[in-house]
Amino acid sequence: MIKTAEALIALSAILVLSCGASESVILLDSTRFVLDERCRYTWQNDDGWAFIAWAIDIEGGAEILAMQSGYNLSEKPETGEEITLPLPEEFSEALENRLESARAVRQATNLIETGDTVLARNILEEAIEKDPSWSIPAYNLSLILLRQEGPEAVLELLQPIAYKYDAALIQSEIFWNSGDSDKALRQLEICLMDESPPFEALAAAALIYTVTGNYYQASGIWREILASPEADASIRLMAVKYAIIYEQRNR
Repeated sequence: MIKTAEALIALSAILVLSCGASESVILLDSTRFVLDERCRYTWQNDDGWAFIAWAIDIEGGAEILAMQSGYNLSEKPETGEEITLPLPEEFSEALENRLESARAVRQATNLIETGDTVLARNILEEAIEKDPSWSIPAYNLSLILLRQEGPEAVLELLQPIAYKYDAALIQSEIFWNSGDSDKALRQLEICLMDESPPFEALAAAALIYTVTGNYYQASGIWREILASPEADASIRLMAVKYAIIYEQRNR
C-alpha cells in the first residue's frame, strides 16, 4: 500500500497546481454567445479581451469574444467607450459586478506576489462581497487563511460555494490532512460528477483510492489522466508512477 505521508505530499502538490488555474465559474446560468440581444458595457482603462473572457469564463475565449463584439483581438475600445458584448442583456449588472470583483482579484494577486497578504486579504474580501457567486476570490482567500489561521476558517469561508470544484478540492485536502479520508473523497465526488472534471480532482481522488486500497478505481482514473494530452505534465507524471505501481502489484 502507498504510504500515507507520500500521498499527502502528492495531494498538496495537486492543490498547488490548481492555484494557478485560470478556470472560473459561469456568470449566472450561462455565458454562451447570443445573437438576438446584447449586453452593454463601458470599457475600463485596464480592461482586455483576455481579462474579460477569463472573468466570465465565456465560451470560445478572448479571440471569439472580441470578434463577436465587433473587434479584432489586437484592437481595444477606447476607455469610456460603450460596447456591446454577445451576452444576454439582463446580464449587464452581473457583468459589472463580476468584472469589478475580477479587478480586485487581479490587484490582490499582485499584492500576494509582493508578500502583502494583509492588504490582499482585505481586497479579496471586497471582491467576495461584490460577487458572492464567484468562487475565485473565495478560493484565493482560502489559500491565505489556510496558512495563517488554519482549516476551520477556510471551511467556514468555503461553505457557500462548497458545491464548486475549486472549493471542494481545498476542503478535500483539509479533511485528508485531518485523517478523514471518507469526507475527503466525498468532497472530491462533487468534482467527479462533472462531465469534464478537472484533472487535479481526478488525481486527488485516485490518490485517496490508492491509499485506501481501492486499486481498481484508482487505476481507472490514472489511465483516464494518461489518455488525455490536456492534463498538466506533473499530474501525468504522477499518473505514470502510480499506474506502474498498480501494474507491479498485480504481477
